[in-house]
Amino acid sequence: MLLNEKSKRILHVMLHEEIVQIPFLLTILPYSKRTLEYEIERIQEWLGYHQLPLIDVNGPILTIPSDKGIGEKLEKAELIFSEEERELLITFYTMVEKDFVSSVHYQQLLNVSKFTVQESLNAVKKDAVQFGITLNYSRKDGYHFYGHLQTIYLYMYRAIERLIRLSTKNDLMSMIIDDWSERLIKAKQHIESYEAEQQFQFVEEHREKLSYFLMLGRSIAIKEVVPSEEPLFVKNIDSTLISYFEERTLFVDTLDLLIQSGPKVEEEIQKDLHARLFKIMHEVITHFETISCTFIIEKEALCEKLVLHSKATMQRLYSGLESSSELKRYVMEEHQVLHVLVSKALEPFRKLMNQDIPDVEIMYYTLHFATHLNQQGEQLDKKLKAIVVCPSGISVSHMLDYILKNQFPEIVFLPPVSQREVGQFVEIIDVIFTTVPLEESIHLQADVMLVPTLPTRFEQITLRRSVEQRFLKRNQSDEIQLEDLIAVIKQHATIQSESALRQELNQLLYPRQPKLLQGGQPVLNDLITTNQIQIHQRVESWMDAIRVAASPLLLEKKIQPAYIETMIQNVESHGPYIVLMPDVAIPHARPEDGVLQLGMSILKLEEPVLFPQDKEVRLFFVLAAIDQTTHLKALSQLTNLLGNQADVTRLLEASSVTEIETIIEPYSEED
Repeated sequence: MLLNEKSKRILHVMLHEEIVQIPFLLTILPYSKRTLEYEIERIQEWLGYHQLPLIDVNGPILTIPSDKGIGEKLEKAELIFSEEERELLITFYTMVEKDFVSSVHYQQLLNVSKFTVQESLNAVKKDAVQFGITLNYSRKDGYHFYGHLQTIYLYMYRAIERLIRLSTKNDLMSMIIDDWSERLIKAKQHIESYEAEQQFQFVEEHREKLSYFLMLGRSIAIKEVVPSEEPLFVKNIDSTLISYFEERTLFVDTLDLLIQSGPKVEEEIQKDLHARLFKIMHEVITHFETISCTFIIEKEALCEKLVLHSKATMQRLYSGLESSSELKRYVMEEHQVLHVLVSKALEPFRKLMNQDIPDVEIMYYTLHFATHLNQQGEQLDKKLKAIVVCPSGISVSHMLDYILKNQFPEIVFLPPVSQREVGQFVEIIDVIFTTVPLEESIHLQADVMLVPTLPTRFEQITLRRSVEQRFLKRNQSDEIQLEDLIAVIKQHATIQSESALRQELNQLLYPRQPKLLQGGQPVLNDLITTNQIQIHQRVESWMDAIRVAASPLLLEKKIQPAYIETMIQNVESHGPYIVLMPDVAIPHARPEDGVLQLGMSILKLEEPVLFPQDKEVRLFFVLAAIDQTTHLKALSQLTNLLGNQADVTRLLEASSVTEIETIIEPYSEED
């Protein structure tokens, strides 16, 4: 009877907590309820097979006996390897094995059939080719990686990034290198002493990656490489690194590249680069304000955060390394529309870099904007004190810290710390929120709560209830939100029409409330209805055009007269910033300037009006936003429409309100 990586991970968490609830495990672990139940059955069978005490299941409450035998047996348990684990074993084994390697060796290593080995080999070959190297076979050397040596080293580093996320990494390494743990300790000490000499600290996750790279890189057995000693990335290597590691090879060149690219706890940015990035990020914020029709307060503070993050982004793009993908699930569930707008706003940064920015990098910027837009003040009084421990890097730690602060205003949070530093604070705090298990000695001094790296809204509600029961000694029920219901339904069913489902759930949850004020963000044709669309031959001036375009909103009492005059005054004061592209303008002002209800209207002119700086406009989209976020989905859909020149031309040529509605309709579908 064998365990797989999932069941081992679940059992590790249960041993750490002793008493857990199913909702808590669903919050902590990235598994569905069905998968969790199946793996718990597997664990029960494994415990019974080894004559160990079974888990006590009482409804949603799971209690695991305090039996040292379970932990000891778990550490020695053989595994059923997943596809990813088999691929990583093949990769590392091939890289460090100095003798001839055949498919038979892989069969013995993985304890699987020849067919399964071939499947895994094909997957590794496909992955390696995408990275620029090949997995070859020859009668002389057997299986071996072929390519530029520095590319092979970087491919090893990427495999290490995949490895350290697995709870089975120790088991996998034990199968490759007998004394790997001793080598890893020495490598880590080597990295830490280099940190001390250079007077900086890496974040823990990057230190761990570098330690594995140092251990495995020095063990690599290259049998055939492209004959070149020149590094792919030409840069001045740190002379102290050469003397410290007492060699100058492509391995040390690559190590230097990874060291320079890795996030450090504290970094200084060169003054000239800082000034340049500060100017670029100001442009990004201004561009975001324009396309999102929002006003950012305390721009300087946000700009500083974006500059600091951009340095790390530039280093990763320079080295070709990938940022963590931990954010993807959180951002796409919580800030999907904002992400679209931030991506468009980053165009000045793309021009600076002269290349595309990976989507996962843009997600960090999205979170910075989300945090800034929703930031609230905090009063320090006699509250519980807590701290966040997260090894995934400073950016992720601060994002988790922000999420928890919003969830628990009754708790005072100290700044996030690393695993190495948490022991310094246990005497002055009550609760530790951590994304990874901590040492037993920490548990004796403070309450410890395992949390997801970046919990979604639904996970936050579950987490809040769990924390209130465990630490705050109460169980208040949160108001059910439409987005939470949609998230649960998506986990267990296929939604045929999300728009129709939202409408019916809205009517069920809020039968006496207006449609647009509940259940998330309205879509484009929720706001632009027949009464909000006008077609005119001509008007006298751009000021008159704004007044006419806004008149349907004024008639329906969605705005006050002062709002129209403020939109005109803004253009007179700041120039025609509302003209986003030829023929198109989006007049708007602040919510406090006279908005009564969320609304949008359209005016199409047959003859253009002339704005300052000789900008001609025929299409006006007037926006009345009630806050910073409710209008973002509709605005994102409008942005997509305006990004399609063919449909913009159709709007300009439309001769009836019905035609305009027909053009808008496809862009109003729910994602």
